[in-house]
Amino acid sequence: MTYEPDEDDVKALRAMTLQQRLEGALDFTNQVRQFKMTSTRAHHPGWTEEKVMDELRRWVSRGMNPAELYPWWP
Repeated sequence: MTYEPDEDDVKALRAMTLQQRLEGALDFTNQVRQFKMTSTRAHHPGWTEEKVMDELRRWVSRGMNPAELYPWWP
């Protein structure tokens, strides 16, 4: 399955400044994070906020230790 972006979407993205694109990407990332947290709370109503955040971190890192993901990072 491949995705072909709509021509109007491509034009709109090309017209954006780098800052606007970055802000859009960060906004999208925040929305995904909020969705995942809401979903986790619904599936595990007894979990504490700390446990929900731990699950979010695990999900984002795909269960890997950040040191394993980025061994070059100091």
